[in-house]
Amino acid sequence: MSIHTIPLSPKNNRLAKWLLAICFTLLSVVPIYRNFYYSNGLLTYERHRAVIEGHSEFYNPWQYRVLCPYAIEGLLWIYNGTVDKIFPIEEKFQVKIESNTGTTEGTNQFVQLMQTPGAMKYMLIFILFRFVEHMLIFFLAWKLWSYFIKSKWLIFFAINFLALSLGNAVTVADLSFNTYMDIILYLLTANIIMYKKNPLWLIPITLLGAFNRETSIMIPALYFISQTDFTKFSVKQFSLKSIGFPPAKTWLLVTGLYILFFSIFIWLRMHYGYRPQQVWKVPAGLQMLKLNLASAIGFKAYMELLATYAVLPLMILYKFKVFPPLLKKWFIFMVPAWFAIHFISVVAYQTRLFMVPFVIIMIPMIIWLIENEIVALYKNNKISEPPSSH
Repeated sequence: MSIHTIPLSPKNNRLAKWLLAICFTLLSVVPIYRNFYYSNGLLTYERHRAVIEGHSEFYNPWQYRVLCPYAIEGLLWIYNGTVDKIFPIEEKFQVKIESNTGTTEGTNQFVQLMQTPGAMKYMLIFILFRFVEHMLIFFLAWKLWSYFIKSKWLIFFAINFLALSLGNAVTVADLSFNTYMDIILYLLTANIIMYKKNPLWLIPITLLGAFNRETSIMIPALYFISQTDFTKFSVKQFSLKSIGFPPAKTWLLVTGLYILFFSIFIWLRMHYGYRPQQVWKVPAGLQMLKLNLASAIGFKAYMELLATYAVLPLMILYKFKVFPPLLKKWFIFMVPAWFAIHFISVVAYQTRLFMVPFVIIMIPMIIWLIENEIVALYKNNKISEPPSSH
């Protein structure tokens, strides 16, 4: 069956692209606003400076996540040598807020921060950096989801849902640049896999991931799993011989990627000095798992997860058998491990930490399901018009 589409004229196509760019821009602003208004966005400055100066508040792991902090330092250096020479913003603007009824603590913190030499320029760079991260996430997600989904309107709807999820996933978070960079690197990996691009691109992605955040450790494994054929594998008749493992060059590439990753991982800890993971609430491990599963904090985690992802994970589990084999393979490989590791290592109400599997696996699963349900209804003559891809 072919799905009827209406081709766009070149003029309308340009208009659609401009409209999409405007919409992406608006959607990219909302999570940043919520980070400042509902969470700890104002703490980004002092936490960033602490990393640069080598004394992070949570030394392990924050001190070892250096990619974004030093990228921001590079952008600030460029800004100081260009824009700031033409328009020195801290000389042109003075932030003072007066109110007859008094100001809130948050307002006072903002005014004090803006009067700190250099802070205003940093905040501009911070906001720009996070904005660009969102734009890249939306673009790469659109590209990835388009592999599975024909309807551009359905993909656009999913981008809107993603933006709302990003905006809700800000509990006790500063601007958390490394978290969103992690999403970008995984999206790049997923697009390389789906569109069969040169796998050597995984070398710079793994390198950046190792400097960015330890959760990038699953990037090489995601590629390896994608090249492995499990179609003949059966749990009831367990046999490794039934698994179609990839060729030797894939093994060599993935091995090399892990050598690269762990070399950087270990070097960073040697360079800054290793310290055990610092405790927040309770130590990582069984105590953290109990806290996240059965406590008042656990209840908060459930509510935050629900506010961020709605009931999409339950819908996926209910219809799991019908999804494309690769998405099911990714889900089985990544989702249980990702959630388990975070539930035993951090306080789970920080839902931004669960965004990677949500973006590259869960959302494309749901919109694939919606589109295919509509196609099935059309085939069975239960609806009169087919879905359009425009």
